[in-house]
Amino acid sequence: MALSKIRIALDWTPNTIHSGLFIAKAKGIYAKHNLEVELLPPDETYSTTPARRLEAGEVDLAICPSESCIAYNESGKMRLQAIYAILQKDASAIAGTKLNSLRELGDGKTYGSYNARYEDKIVEAMVRKDGGDGGKVRVERSEGKLSMFDAVKAGRIDATWIFMPWEGVEAELEGVQAKYFKLEDYGIPYGYSPVIARNAGSSPAGEVLTAFLAATKEGYGHAIRSPQDAVAVLESETVPKRSTEFLQKSQNSINRHYSDESPLGWMDPGKWSCWLQWLRERDLLTGPHKIREEDIFTNAYIG
Repeated sequence: MALSKIRIALDWTPNTIHSGLFIAKAKGIYAKHNLEVELLPPDETYSTTPARRLEAGEVDLAICPSESCIAYNESGKMRLQAIYAILQKDASAIAGTKLNSLRELGDGKTYGSYNARYEDKIVEAMVRKDGGDGGKVRVERSEGKLSMFDAVKAGRIDATWIFMPWEGVEAELEGVQAKYFKLEDYGIPYGYSPVIARNAGSSPAGEVLTAFLAATKEGYGHAIRSPQDAVAVLESETVPKRSTEFLQKSQNSINRHYSDESPLGWMDPGKWSCWLQWLRERDLLTGPHKIREEDIFTNAYIG
């Protein structure tokens, strides 16, 4: 029987978010499920998001934040639907090396934005929650997406959104003193990020998706049980190369976020509802199409 081919657009250069995918590929788990999987990182300038690559038909699946699924469905451009949550718990934070509080961003300090949908409004809301003037946050968009935290460390911007098991570990090993502000501490019921998503209008067949998610779950389960195997696989994939010590610390950190005792990949409808409600209350859902929860995510392919 011929292997079913699946191309996946990664949301970043290879890192511990993707450990389960790389393990499933390297250890023949995908092949065991009759799959040939290609993992495609962004180009050096991150010129095209994973969702746009999926929209263009360059890939079969995309790794993206939950807000991409919401934004695409409200715009009507594509039926982008999450089928697997890589992380059950948010592992991100707003980070700054010179900030003592988040409200200081409202004093005209600079936030480095990735230009993600709702991102700047989320940061404004966090600043207001902390007693600052969210409307006075200066937003910088010219820094490269793949080097945004480097811009914080160099002092070109005051804060940006980071992934704690990666940039947070990087800061720790480099001895960089930084403050981290988690969204949940400022009343933001942030959705799943990242998720694996399909174009529901032209996705692989259901049995292929079921096989893919079964193999992917097995890969992430292996990463949790044997983090050293994840490190061994990623050592040859990271760009730039990362040390074994760095990858070990990153993998140990992220393993706490893959699961919250829920089944790997499974998504809680209530979490999606809370995130959508927060966006609605702030009039951030402005597209021409009404959002239906069954359009933006499904657990149907998770065994």
